[in-house]
Amino acid sequence: MDKTRELIKAIQNEAYSYNTSSDLDRIIDSIGDAKFVLLGEASHGTSEFYTVRTELSKKLIEQKGFNCIAVEGDWPSCFNVNRYVKGYEQMSSHEALQDFNRWPTWMWANEEIRHLTEWLHDFNQCTDRRSQKAGFYGIDVYSLWESMEEIIKLLEKNGSTELEAAKKAFACF
Repeated sequence: MDKTRELIKAIQNEAYSYNTSSDLDRIIDSIGDAKFVLLGEASHGTSEFYTVRTELSKKLIEQKGFNCIAVEGDWPSCFNVNRYVKGYEQMSSHEALQDFNRWPTWMWANEEIRHLTEWLHDFNQCTDRRSQKAGFYGIDVYSLWESMEEIIKLLEKNGSTELEAAKKAFACF
């Protein structure tokens, strides 16, 4: 029982309440000069979590200079969002999220993510330098076939000499 009390006491000493965006400053300060910040999640799809994660992401971009949001999302669908937030495609945030059409669509095609993508789009309009634009990338492998199709399309579009090598490599799947 002493271990349980020690754990409870440790949590009480370290925990603090979250009421406004400024309550995240303590987290931002603790990041220091880190090159990577990984945000886990305790739930998929709760509005409150998505809202807090959006506020934290905005602070990381504005105050710490981060320029990449990588999520557990399908690469092709997220790449469409990335093209929107970087201003490479003229579309609305709603249109950018339309590619999330495979279950669970609510995980990324929701109001909180729409607000984040609109903020990223507006933020990116303030810079002409490609390297400073904040991107939105999917790193999930559930869309293996769609991802391979997109790679082939891109190689074909660019007339890449690697097209045949890619087709050969993908044939093993």
